Amino acid sequence: MARKHGRDVRLVHPAHTTVDCARCGARTKHALPLSERTCTCTLCGAVSPRDKNSAGVMLVRAGLNPAGVDRGRPDVPPGRRAA
Repeated sequence: MARKHGRDVRLVHPAHTTVDCARCGARTKHALPLSERTCTCTLCGAVSPRDKNSAGVMLVRAGLNPAGVDRGRPDVPPGRRAA
């Protein structure tokens, strides 16, 4: 389906995505319990929801650079074309 629609598929190993920091790449010494939904990096101090941090780690591992993309605003409003 990816080839049919011209998409790029990158496989990412899911191990340690919840204990790695998406910002600096540091690995925590302990695994987060499932009841804890916020991930806080002890090295750089980044605080993010657990699932969002895991998604960021997967983007970095896939070779994509998500820096500056989060909460970004497009230059052109939706529904309009760039001149």
